[in-house]
Amino acid sequence: MAVFRYFGIKGHQERFHETYNPNWYETYRRLGIPRSEWDRADQIWRRTYGKYPPELYPFARATLEALVRNGYTIGLVTSGNRDRVIAELERHRLVDFFSTRVYCEDTKEKKPHPAPLVTALERMGADVSRSVYVGDRPEDIAMGQQTGSFTIGVMSAYVTREALEAASPDLLLPNAGHLPNTFCPRRG
Repeated sequence: MAVFRYFGIKGHQERFHETYNPNWYETYRRLGIPRSEWDRADQIWRRTYGKYPPELYPFARATLEALVRNGYTIGLVTSGNRDRVIAELERHRLVDFFSTRVYCEDTKEKKPHPAPLVTALERMGADVSRSVYVGDRPEDIAMGQQTGSFTIGVMSAYVTREALEAASPDLLLPNAGHLPNTFCPRRG
């Protein structure tokens, strides 16, 4: 929350949930940071973020392994920058799980606009009527709904339950670790 401190914004966690948007410039606008300071906010965020790389959720690898083992093709649509996300995927040895990856640089439009997801589906040769989009933000659910995908909201540290419920996903799960139980047949 170095950006919050630098700009004197109070109520870090609560304010973050209220203003977060996958398009960081929209977040800065919602926080009231002047446009002339957005580059500075980016610099602070990147410098701070680099000191605290995200840890993998304990269920992430097993979830991806189970989905792939059961024949699902997985794509990644992220608002993150290519260089940062690739470094994270490589660090956690997750690159090979995704048949395609769409980063913030890949489309002019950002979530909740459907363009990032449409790009991923096209690259995958996927039929939208058979696609499932999983996300942990209201913007994710809106993007999936606009493409006609079945949407699954998953709880995370980046969203309140109320905000995710208000987005009306087709299914809401406590976290992404529940996906294999939802989509993978039980054996034995």
